[in-house]
Amino acid sequence: MKAVLPMLALPLLLSACASPMSRIRAQSPADLRTSADIAQQVRRCYRAPRIPSAARAIVTRLLVRYGPDGVPVGLPLLVWQQGVTPQTQPFAVRMSEAARLAVIHCSPVRLPAETDNGGTRDFYLTFSPTIRV
Repeated sequence: MKAVLPMLALPLLLSACASPMSRIRAQSPADLRTSADIAQQVRRCYRAPRIPSAARAIVTRLLVRYGPDGVPVGLPLLVWQQGVTPQTQPFAVRMSEAARLAVIHCSPVRLPAETDNGGTRDFYLTFSPTIRV
């Protein structure tokens, strides 16, 4: 069974949450700490592409499945992008690639031992270069 982690506001990574897609459980303080830790680890590896400032309004959400060793299982999947307009659409792919590269470059991530259930954990990571907390 996979655990569910909450949404979390952070600079660059607007949210990091895990979801099994099928089951939701209460958010514990340990879940909040794990989510914040994953977001901090990946955030330090993000490099914004060289794009016009208007395209920095694009928010990218990825689904990342981590194995018990903290290594992504498969490639991060694009879930959605927000803020894509006719003017910024040519830069949407570059924004999603920058988010994917951050996940790849920052692996493996450190997962707390108490969250290791021997299986994979799904995290939704939302990248927003214009958000500053």
